[in-house]
Amino acid sequence: MENEIILSRAQKIIRWFTSKALFEKMEQDSKLWIFDCECGQTSSIWDIGGIKYKAKGYSRSLTKCPRCQKNAMRKIYKKDSPQ
Repeated sequence: MENEIILSRAQKIIRWFTSKALFEKMEQDSKLWIFDCECGQTSSIWDIGGIKYKAKGYSRSLTKCPRCQKNAMRKIYKKDSPQ
């Protein structure tokens, strides 16, 4: 249990209703969607407990930085895509 992954409530609900293979695809895709904080931290949507699967483009969302704990509207974009 030392390496047990802690999931958010939303991630647990999605895991309950999807197959293991689909949930793993969702996890991998969600880890590619990132945002940058003014404190220098770069985090993925998955890291903050969210899921973003088969999305395109970019969006703006109120997110909380896991390092500095500040809430702000941030641009969420896919890693390695033009911003």
